Amino acid sequence: MIRENEGGGEAADELLSTLGLRLRELRRTQSLTLEMLAQRAQVSRAMISKIERGEKMPTVGILVRIATGLNVSLSALLGEQAQSASIQLQRANRRSRFRDPSTGLEREAVFSPAEGDDIEVVRHVLPGLRSTGLLSPYPVPTRKLVFSPSGPLVVKIGEETFLMEAGDALRFDVTSSYSFSNPEAAPVSYYLFMSRQRSAVISAT
Repeated sequence: MIRENEGGGEAADELLSTLGLRLRELRRTQSLTLEMLAQRAQVSRAMISKIERGEKMPTVGILVRIATGLNVSLSALLGEQAQSASIQLQRANRRSRFRDPSTGLEREAVFSPAEGDDIEVVRHVLPGLRSTGLLSPYPVPTRKLVFSPSGPLVVKIGEETFLMEAGDALRFDVTSSYSFSNPEAAPVSYYLFMSRQRSAVISAT
């Protein structure tokens, strides 16, 4: 499991190293060359190579595209998935975290499903006046429920834009590009509850 402590350079280095090894393992397991994965993920070969070598921390948008290209969830790419069991307890002090070096977005895996399960919960903290940027749609049907308890959040889905106030919830099917933006100066915390087809493997952000 990958964990990153806030402001911890050593933890960030460990995160990058572990991510690189995991990416290389998944790519080779699927017998994909760097060129093949680059074409699938629409990410440059050079970028994928740098991530694998632990030289470049990717943004969350790039990670989503790579996970989609590998046909795995973002949690699986980050090594977060739990072992399959009828009852799963995931401890708060063992949650994995990822910080986007470009936007400052912090991603915390509240609940990472076992392989084949269809429920995942992720907490995001988005700095003031920042956006995730456009995130790619998934190759299989995926549904997200966004809950923003702490403040306003702008959600753009395709050509539609929704302003969520504190306490609002928004459900949508991921069939087009989408993004989350914080319209205020203070950080905003929001939760994503994601469901997908059982046995389908997709990327979760």
